Amino acid sequence: MHMHKMLKTLTWQNRWTRRWQQAHLPCGLLSCPSPKSPWSRLLTPRTGTLLQGVFYCQPKCQETALKAQVAQLYQLTPPAPPSNRIPLGLLMVARGWLTHEQVVTALAAQQSAQTGKIGDWFEKLGFASEQQVPSALGLQWGCPVVSSLDTTVNAPFGWLPLAIMDAFQMIPLHFVPATNTLYIAFGERVDHAALFTIDKVLNCRTRPCVRERKTVAYELEQMRQQPRTQEVEFGPMHDCAEIGRVSASYVSRLGADDTRLGRIGKYVWLRLKTGTSHTDLLFRLASEDPIRPNVLRTPRTPMLPVSSDVSLSAFQR
Repeated sequence: MHMHKMLKTLTWQNRWTRRWQQAHLPCGLLSCPSPKSPWSRLLTPRTGTLLQGVFYCQPKCQETALKAQVAQLYQLTPPAPPSNRIPLGLLMVARGWLTHEQVVTALAAQQSAQTGKIGDWFEKLGFASEQQVPSALGLQWGCPVVSSLDTTVNAPFGWLPLAIMDAFQMIPLHFVPATNTLYIAFGERVDHAALFTIDKVLNCRTRPCVRERKTVAYELEQMRQQPRTQEVEFGPMHDCAEIGRVSASYVSRLGADDTRLGRIGKYVWLRLKTGTSHTDLLFRLASEDPIRPNVLRTPRTPMLPVSSDVSLSAFQR
């Protein structure tokens, strides 16, 4: 009986301790109409949630902040692909894996077919092996090359949305709980802007690596055959106000405890967490795809000499 009373007292103390700590959290909305005093907030029931890690004391405050942040993301211009990297063909020539004539032949075949990556043509024509092209990509982007993919990654935040993985040709490879680090394998160009958004939305650190494009494409195709009930995609979207309304509606309907969002390529991505589960909302914007342009920019200053009868674009992937 005495033990029961002691446990009851401890439970009561813990409950008020948590309430006192929450009362000291100011609302992230500057125009919030709620009481400002911690004592007033302590006596007033609060049903606050988190948005981008910031506490909002009531649903209306979070909805206002959410719509404002969506509007900011909608207006962002996706960053252009980096133009200061060593072109793939030029790098492979410098390493002695290809000759100048082989690069020109592969470029001519690519232009004639009007399809395919230049690295694929190196392999198709027998000029390079399946291992050499990813190795060159790893050197090109300064990333390690992985030899296998573990598609059973057990990260606490689950998988990335399939549409995002497909757009960037990337797959989560390995998660290290001790450092909260997620390693992501790219089959094509490494996109650091995308990694930055993933960092923010998943609240973790990301590190890129490179894998054979065919292997990544195969794994993505396998994933398309699996149900993904936690992902909802809308689009094309022409109005940021509509995105804000739909987002706020889902947050309210699901009772999300924590919401994070970011702009990744042509998508506005929201992750809504409710307890131990989550739901991903993807809004595909009605704009030209900025992720995979047909023509890559030529580096301003070539780092290695090249014959004057062929442009640097011949060496790009």
